[in-house]
Amino acid sequence: MPLAAAAELLEFDRQAMLAGEIWRLWTGHLVHYSAQHALVDFATALIASAIVLPTVGWRRLTLLLAMATPLISAGLLLLAPECLHYRGASGIAVMLVVLAARTLWPRSGMGGRTALLLLAVTLLAKIAAEAGGLAAPWSGLPEDVRVVWQAHLLGAIVALTIRLAPSHKVVV
Repeated sequence: MPLAAAAELLEFDRQAMLAGEIWRLWTGHLVHYSAQHALVDFATALIASAIVLPTVGWRRLTLLLAMATPLISAGLLLLAPECLHYRGASGIAVMLVVLAARTLWPRSGMGGRTALLLLAVTLLAKIAAEAGGLAAPWSGLPEDVRVVWQAHLLGAIVALTIRLAPSHKVVV
């Protein structure tokens, strides 16, 4: 099977999902429009995961990813009816970045917290710009593909709903 055909079989496809192809709730986050697109998502997720992992452990991180991917996809189905197709792990990457910031917050001094607040403002500005139709030049998306900013917003929301116990372990 050619790579393009495999990507089409795995991508978030609204009509296919509504027809029962529920695996796409998970697999749409695994396929990308270009190698650059995949690299940006993977690098972001990897760095954020490295920050989160010592706090939550492998098992909880894996469980979190397995639960978050269909939640983000279901959110797109419900809240973004104009989104017919989606590929990418950027929603997951945003979730991991927000979770990393939440993990770092209790251990940060004033300077660290200022930097984390700046990160939050920058992330919100990025999502707002994407909602306005702007895309980062390094995204690696084809010209005819628009950023699905709702996936980024949903990733942030999922991260904010995860309760961190006082021991900084994620409670799932």
